[in-house]
Amino acid sequence: MDRSVYWLRAAWHDFLAFLPDLLLGIVILVFGYVVARVLAAITRPLLHRIGFDRLIARLGIEERAQATRQGARWGASFVFWVTMLVAVMYATDAWRLDVVASGVAAILGYVPHLIGAAVIFGAALFFGNFVRDRIVEGEVTGDVSQRPLVAGAIRAGILALGAFMALRELQIAPQIVTLAFSLTLGAIALAAALAFGLGSRDVAGRVTRRWVDKRMPAGGGGETTTGSQIVEP
Repeated sequence: MDRSVYWLRAAWHDFLAFLPDLLLGIVILVFGYVVARVLAAITRPLLHRIGFDRLIARLGIEERAQATRQGARWGASFVFWVTMLVAVMYATDAWRLDVVASGVAAILGYVPHLIGAAVIFGAALFFGNFVRDRIVEGEVTGDVSQRPLVAGAIRAGILALGAFMALRELQIAPQIVTLAFSLTLGAIALAAALAFGLGSRDVAGRVTRRWVDKRMPAGGGGETTTGSQIVEP
């Protein structure tokens, strides 16, 4: 009985000693929640005014973002949760939960990489859409029916490059990402070389024959000239 009373008294004293830290952590969480709500309320109209929703619509991520302000909502939610993570980190530190505080700090340290990856892929998406639109709508001689296919292939290549750069920024298996990018780039180059070599074989032959005929000395290229001037029956 005395031992039970002793443990109860010890637990009660430990709780009283921990009570100030508990109240401090709760105050930090409440204060952090209020600050997060205020920052989110400020961020949402600010992003809309600077044209973030219009940018989201131009990138094709959300077509009706200009009307629904979906991009500004995403930005405000991001600011809210980052602020709450900061509050949780300080609250857990006040509660002496060092492991949890370290884990939250590691997540916050990864946030700049997330922002950098989003900016990189967003730039690739913007540039890919720009090039595609210029090819499809531009005044280009040749087969018009092939424009959408060529424009889509170029846009896909730009997006693939942006995706690999974003993954590298996220530090997700950088060696595997680098190897995959090298293999993809080599496959694209090989496919382009084969397409040009097989599809433009006759054109390349005529261009090469014309180039040789122009540079042959006068009277010395009889065989080549005769071979190039074949009269069909």
